[in-house]
Amino acid sequence: MDKNHGKERIEKLKAEIKRLNLAYFTENRSLVPEEVRDSLKRELMQLETQFPDLITPDSPTQRVGAPLDGRLPKRKHLYPKESLQDAFSRADLDEWIVQMRRSLGKEHATFAFETELKIDGLNMSLVYERTLTQTLRRGGIRVGVGDGKGGGTYRFIRAVTRGNGVEGEDVTHTVKTIESIPMFLHVPATYAHKTLPKQMEIGGEVYLEKASLQRINETLPEEERFSNPRNAAAGSVRQLDPQVTASRDLKMFCYALDNASADMLGIAMQKQLMDFLRDSGLPVEKGYRVFASIDQVEALYRRIGKERDSLPYDIDGLVIKVNDRRMQKDLGSTAKAPRYARALKFEAEQGTAEILDIELQVGRTGAITPVAHLSPVQLAGTTVTRATLFNEDEIKRLSVHIGDTVIVRKAGDIIPEVKEVLMNLRKKGSKAFHYPKSCPSCGTHLLRPEGEAVHRCPNPDCAGVRHERLTHFGSRYAMNIEGLGFETVDELIKAGLVSDSGDIFFLKEPDLLGLPLFKEKKAGNLLAAIDRARSAPLERFLFALGIRHVGRETADILARSVPWPKHGHSSAGSHSTSSGQAGQADTTLTPSEVGRTLHAMKKENLFTIDGVGDVVAQSLKAWAGDTDNQVLLKKLEHGGVVCLLPHGISVTQVFAGKTFVLTGMLPALGREEAKAMIKERGGKVSSSVSRKTDYLLLGAEPGSKLEEAEKFNVKIVGEQEFKKMCIERC
Repeated sequence: MDKNHGKERIEKLKAEIKRLNLAYFTENRSLVPEEVRDSLKRELMQLETQFPDLITPDSPTQRVGAPLDGRLPKRKHLYPKESLQDAFSRADLDEWIVQMRRSLGKEHATFAFETELKIDGLNMSLVYERTLTQTLRRGGIRVGVGDGKGGGTYRFIRAVTRGNGVEGEDVTHTVKTIESIPMFLHVPATYAHKTLPKQMEIGGEVYLEKASLQRINETLPEEERFSNPRNAAAGSVRQLDPQVTASRDLKMFCYALDNASADMLGIAMQKQLMDFLRDSGLPVEKGYRVFASIDQVEALYRRIGKERDSLPYDIDGLVIKVNDRRMQKDLGSTAKAPRYARALKFEAEQGTAEILDIELQVGRTGAITPVAHLSPVQLAGTTVTRATLFNEDEIKRLSVHIGDTVIVRKAGDIIPEVKEVLMNLRKKGSKAFHYPKSCPSCGTHLLRPEGEAVHRCPNPDCAGVRHERLTHFGSRYAMNIEGLGFETVDELIKAGLVSDSGDIFFLKEPDLLGLPLFKEKKAGNLLAAIDRARSAPLERFLFALGIRHVGRETADILARSVPWPKHGHSSAGSHSTSSGQAGQADTTLTPSEVGRTLHAMKKENLFTIDGVGDVVAQSLKAWAGDTDNQVLLKKLEHGGVVCLLPHGISVTQVFAGKTFVLTGMLPALGREEAKAMIKERGGKVSSSVSRKTDYLLLGAEPGSKLEEAEKFNVKIVGEQEFKKMCIERC
């Protein structure tokens, strides 16, 4: 990007981030997820690093907090507030350590790190003032507290929001209603020999538990409900009526003490500072600890990431600080952030990227899917450069232009998708993307069947469709032919060696050795993988055929529920089943028998199978009745393909009518094998716990499903008990 374009982009980013910050910090509204604001800030920082002379004092990267809204009185902080610089990966942490060593002028400096959970709440400063003897009433008895000597007593006098870092809003009237905040502090007697500060400024986070947010939202009209606990906490603290705040069950965790006070008290380590806050009677999150290496910190970060959903409050990462306060001072701060600390954020499932181009992707069923090519964005631990736009209607709804900045979402293994266009960042002169009328592969006019949102290529000989069908046929969860990937399929088609999946099983070594991609070893490996695929579990074979609406789950249901012929052949091959039993005889079907069975079944009988509806039944009947497909099945049969019926489908239905949910890691069985064992015994596997769940299969490091199972009184079984159930009941 040249400087002129960089300047234009920086100005747009600054304006958009300021707009989002105003809503988030001042108006207690989330216009976009925090991950999206983080993504825009990272882009702005990168551009300002590239063009440092374009940095201005009003840039969001140079300021702490956000503008104040004017409803509440302003109050200056005793000391300027700083914000933490974010990190998002191990590489960021390694770079941070390099920077600290460089700043200290010590190439091999070592650090101990104090860590705290990063609470997602409202940053707050509490000011306490030292007092002489105070008279308090406890249980009806008047007692004297503190005499200005010994440990010393401090009285709460003020609460101020972070604001712009220099001054914030005085919210003393509402913060006083938070029960976890003490009105008096008594400094531990271990500090009796120290000269105590007149005032102390305590930093922390006011937060709201998830259950409290749900309770509050139930009392509010839909349009006034809070989108997350952080917004609810901020909105509650900024109330003019303290009774409203008192009713919302706010809490606070403290984690900071002004440097002057810490120095007077002789606090040398960050952990000692946390201990001081705790022992003085302030609420602290008890998970703070010290580690000798960044490897140990990273291990904690990974573990906490798995446990975060089970916590009663929201966290969005881990705060990491150099433990030695002398070293903290030597490192100092930048314009707005301490060099000795980082906020290690959890891997984002949403972020922002620029649409570089849009292409139409031809699927194995002829479906045409628009795919956005993106500038790289890190989501859920992977670099995302492509995202689906689904169909023409979605493109129109989003009003997508090539060059737009968009919000991209990825959750777990789900394909990334474009969620929203950030209109304020649209480039001048950009043009909308118009959906083509013809197939990008063969040029055939696209059709959009009635009632469907997807356009399809109707050409049965479309090269794009053929390529996708063959790639799908050999994929991991289908026939699992290792080495039959996109490039190999492309070479085989170009050479005229394959036109459908049946041709795969007639390939010979001389055919492959004549291709540019193949040497003798690679050819041998592919032929061996093809040979192994000749004995295919029936559920994999059904999925591999690429029948519309028949995914992995549906294929598995069909394999276990359709009344397949009982006169199948015996295969003496050493096929390893999902339950780990190798070398047993398997009942097998030929591909033609599979097709004839589906063709002969009445549609109404098919869609009475639990999990197979009318749409799937019609698709199966249409596919099995097609002459070309019948010829394909015969070719596969001549190529030596046999289908292995699932073990025990007629004798081991001990979990019939029972629903299982799995949580955590299963070291002995593995999750996929456990699911297969449940299904082949007639059970169902669900992704979420409900009152209808019969069993929770519990593994190591379980998630929030364990708590849900306990709430619904679901029976919880471990791996060993589960295996015993399978053996005893069979």
